[in-house]
Amino acid sequence: MKLFSLTYNELVKQFKKPSIKLLSILILVAAIIFPIAINSIPENRYYKSTMESNKFLLQDAELYLESLKDDKTQKGKIKFEYAMINIEARKLYVENEVGHRDWREKEIENYRNVSSNLAAIEFVLEGYEKDIVLENLQNDDSNEVEKYFNMTLAKKKEIESNFIAEKEKIKNIILNNDYIAHTQEEINRTNSQIAQLNSCISEYEKLMKKNPTDEAGKSKLLELEKKSKDAKIRIPQLQQDMEVMKFRFDNKIDYDLNNWKNNSIQQIENELIELRNPMLDEKQYSSQASLEGVEMTYDEYVKNFNKKREVTINQIKELWYGLENNITVLNQIKDARSVLDGGYEIFVVLAVIMVIIIGGGIVATEYSKGTIRLLLIRPVSRWKILLSKLLAVLIVGIGVVFIGIATLYISTGVVFGFETYKTPLLDTISGSIVHLSYIKFLLSKIMISCSSLVFIATLVFLISTVAKNTALAVAISMMLYLGAVPATDMLISLKQTWIISTFIPYINVSYLRLIPSTQQMLSQSFGMQLEYTQGAIQLILISIVMLLITFITFIRRDVKN
Repeated sequence: MKLFSLTYNELVKQFKKPSIKLLSILILVAAIIFPIAINSIPENRYYKSTMESNKFLLQDAELYLESLKDDKTQKGKIKFEYAMINIEARKLYVENEVGHRDWREKEIENYRNVSSNLAAIEFVLEGYEKDIVLENLQNDDSNEVEKYFNMTLAKKKEIESNFIAEKEKIKNIILNNDYIAHTQEEINRTNSQIAQLNSCISEYEKLMKKNPTDEAGKSKLLELEKKSKDAKIRIPQLQQDMEVMKFRFDNKIDYDLNNWKNNSIQQIENELIELRNPMLDEKQYSSQASLEGVEMTYDEYVKNFNKKREVTINQIKELWYGLENNITVLNQIKDARSVLDGGYEIFVVLAVIMVIIIGGGIVATEYSKGTIRLLLIRPVSRWKILLSKLLAVLIVGIGVVFIGIATLYISTGVVFGFETYKTPLLDTISGSIVHLSYIKFLLSKIMISCSSLVFIATLVFLISTVAKNTALAVAISMMLYLGAVPATDMLISLKQTWIISTFIPYINVSYLRLIPSTQQMLSQSFGMQLEYTQGAIQLILISIVMLLITFITFIRRDVKN
């Protein structure tokens, strides 16, 4: 009962401080405003800058065209035609407001390429000199264009007619914003690529049966063998891409960045690209590691590569499962779950800062003011006095975390809808996809993040008690908390990946999650993952050791005048 009374009195004393009151109010206000601010951010935040860039490029293209008007040579006319094609493409960007990550961007580039193809055949039809045409081609295969010169007029006209029809078809897709037609065209283009690759394989197999003995035949066979091997690797990849495109087409899924199904499909496409990165053999890895100064054995590389591959495969499975069962995967759209998941760490950071402010002076101030003697003459054990102060610090820190997150939960639900919280999370366990409660998942992440809070609370408490210096306790704790991740990043950039096996990176788990640059660096450069649970366990164990030192020092210390 005395311990409860001491803790209560300590809490009352701390919350009488204006700075603590102000910080508490700011935390609550932040929890209310955060989802409103996030909701006001446009999904395509680069739209405005992209529009300005397109207008600038159009003006630049028009100025270039003006400079070519007086050149009436065949070379000048060719350059003029290509400049006109560039302007036409730029006008499509500007007039149709095609921004960043817009599917129409791809169609405009297709339109530009077909326009260049059309221009090439028209140069031939207009009787331009062969050498001049071939020397000044843009975006065209000179070998293909060279063939035009030997074709009949009827064949040339046929090719021209096909390019005109293709150009008009693409333009209509862009102007009508016909995303379904775009997806169908993507499917057709992929089918065409697969057909070409199969043709290459067939050509190789036919020539292999003939078993040519002349040098030209052998050389051709070796060339086709290499192309055939590449084709056999590429075809399954294109078939995977086709499966994704067909799902989009069959389900009429648009390319809106606010559509979670579109975002899931795009992530599947990105994960498939990641999955296709081949594992290096020992010789290749040794060469690359030597060049980049990587301090990691080949066995470690293989282990990390396979682990990363497994994560990627599971991610693809979960995304497909979500699409097929109409379950939104976390962070695929701006909803209550995703906003809460992306913002709760802010309140852990604010709680840690409050803990440093309170913990830095909670014991040291008693010594500096001389009130420690009044505390110790009470009929209460020293350990209870110290424990009450520690509990006050932890209650404030953990209380700020849960009150801040609870307020954020409510405000986010109000802004984005509470029904989102009922959507289960998807996870892969033993090869099977299971449904998880979002709230349970969130609580487990909060507990791991709070390991940082407990560590910093015990650290600042230790310094405040042992050194009896508020400024020192605050400065060291703040420096360690804010500097842990930058120090980790610096060591990783120097290939010192051993650092992630220590507790140091996890001192500020919230920073690691809010700004995932450390994880990205590890993943891209080394195929490694941060072990948050392992880091949390280390922090808790070290915190226990620091508490033992703190209590033993306080209990045995004499209080001198």
